[in-house]
Amino acid sequence: MGFSVQKTKEADIKFLAQMNKELIQDEGSRNPMSLEQLEERMNGWLFDEWEIEIIQKDTSVIGYAVYHIRKDDFYPDEKYIYLRQFYMRREHRGKGYGTEALKHLIRYSFPYGAKVSIDVLESNARGSNFWKKFGFEPYYTQMKLSK
Repeated sequence: MGFSVQKTKEADIKFLAQMNKELIQDEGSRNPMSLEQLEERMNGWLFDEWEIEIIQKDTSVIGYAVYHIRKDDFYPDEKYIYLRQFYMRREHRGKGYGTEALKHLIRYSFPYGAKVSIDVLESNARGSNFWKKFGFEPYYTQMKLSK
């Protein structure tokens, strides 16, 4: 399918922030951040310990991933990936690209054998189904009380 992953550059931040805004809308998040705030956050991640990669098919940008390589709290010799954001642009969904892009990240970007951890909002049934089809299983449930 011609997948490649490119490390993000500062020039990509505006485009990434726009995709991040779409991700927030699509997953049903209550995140109120503006595009400017999302740009600032993305820029902060870019110059911190986060990895941000743009996913391409042939020459088209079809999505992005934001992740952090961490040590396991209980087994410090083991690495795991906290995949904070994984987004496929709307026009590229339902074609198997997300699965192929995730396989590509696991094979070429993540350390060999690393465990991958994600968060999925309860309101994001489509996202939850994607992760379950890939083999992810629920580990814990975070609950909130709104008064």
